[in-house]
Amino acid sequence: MIGQRIAVGIACAIVVTGCASAHYVSVPESTVAGPCVTAIPERDLLVGVALSGGGSRAALFAEAGLEALAQIRMADGNSLLTRIDNLSSVSGGSLSGIYYVLKKPGRSVPVLNPDGSLSPAYRAFFDQYRADLAQDFETSLIWRQLLSFRWLNSALAAKTLVEILAEKLYGDARLQDLSARAKAGDTPDIIVNTTLYNNGRRLALTTLPAEAFEYDFFTDLERSLRQRGKPIEEMPYVRERWKHLRPMTPIELHIDPCPARLAGAATASASFAPLIGPTTFKIGDKEAYWHVGDGGLYENSGIESLLFLYLKQLQAKRAKRAIIIALESSYPFSADEARLLKRSLPFSLLNFDFTRIPGIMEERALTYQALFFRSLQLEGVFPDSKTVTVIALRHTDAKWAADLSDVPASCQAESAPLKTAQDVDDRISAIPTRLGLASACDRDLIYTAAYKLVAQYKDSILQFLNQP
Repeated sequence: MIGQRIAVGIACAIVVTGCASAHYVSVPESTVAGPCVTAIPERDLLVGVALSGGGSRAALFAEAGLEALAQIRMADGNSLLTRIDNLSSVSGGSLSGIYYVLKKPGRSVPVLNPDGSLSPAYRAFFDQYRADLAQDFETSLIWRQLLSFRWLNSALAAKTLVEILAEKLYGDARLQDLSARAKAGDTPDIIVNTTLYNNGRRLALTTLPAEAFEYDFFTDLERSLRQRGKPIEEMPYVRERWKHLRPMTPIELHIDPCPARLAGAATASASFAPLIGPTTFKIGDKEAYWHVGDGGLYENSGIESLLFLYLKQLQAKRAKRAIIIALESSYPFSADEARLLKRSLPFSLLNFDFTRIPGIMEERALTYQALFFRSLQLEGVFPDSKTVTVIALRHTDAKWAADLSDVPASCQAESAPLKTAQDVDDRISAIPTRLGLASACDRDLIYTAAYKLVAQYKDSILQFLNQP
């Protein structure tokens, strides 16, 4: 796992270097956003895609999922890609989502050939997209950290990752560049999700205004209670806690999002402390600092930001329906259960992947989130599933042929080839969360699984899109 490998690097660095200095980023204070602010389009149907966290596994799954979704042809003959209004990304999904919005061909370029296959421009784009996201960012990070004596300060690891992502993926592009593309109709808007260590809230790095996320849950709750003849009780504590669920935006911290570097946004979303980050901001002349880290610490799917966004639009009668397609490739919590049952060693920094600890909390939070949303749908507070639906495509849910005829050749070429469909399930479940996947088999399994899942859910997606 990335934790074990980086921990070894830290130990090595301690031997060869002394104390690293602190590092924070100074940004000018601003009470208004620049001209890059975008808006949610007013249309009957809103389409969002959520890209989960999971390091390079998630980045490659997001690329393959978008590539497969591109080949879904809607009733009007156009590719589904042309109807995506928003991407919401977390961690490794942010590496991929930012790349997609920055570099995909514009709206004047057809996505599909007449026979439904990808056009030459999009075929070339997706091939390059996949190759660029398959790079080994982790090894580059470790070597640059060691050679620059930065290891003792995780904020400097974040700085190093910014440098690497700028060199290998994004150059010096800024959020305002993505805004310009979105306003021209060339790309969807993107929400890059991070976590604020200061208050435990989600910080959505986006050019959308703060009010776009201000869904009034209690208005819908009170309406539902009145319709059922039930009393409305005062809930000051619950109302206060609800505020903490709404994503914050940069302008609420008095930061203009427009000049923010994409490499910095991706790093903030993917920085899992204490190995990398958090990134610390000092705003203007105030002696106040904001610490921003991995979006997966708050919620690793990217779904919640889209839900707030679309529930607000539905409540304001600016939309009638919404669908969220979640490309979900979080590391399955159950994957390590069998291994831990056989483990007798005590846990230490060098032999334990401590992402297991927040994973326990995440399992509980996800269970409550699912129960909360579904219960409120049944009670008529949230819109029903014909109005708002989430279709989750999980990399571990792909179905494999019993004869393994659909397993990538790279897996069968290994010294210990896969022999059963269960072997394939076990292998894909065990693909680690790293900033680089060395195994061609792992990369190809992720790619194939994404295509399989889109095919499995194609009818459900089209049924929702095409319903009156």
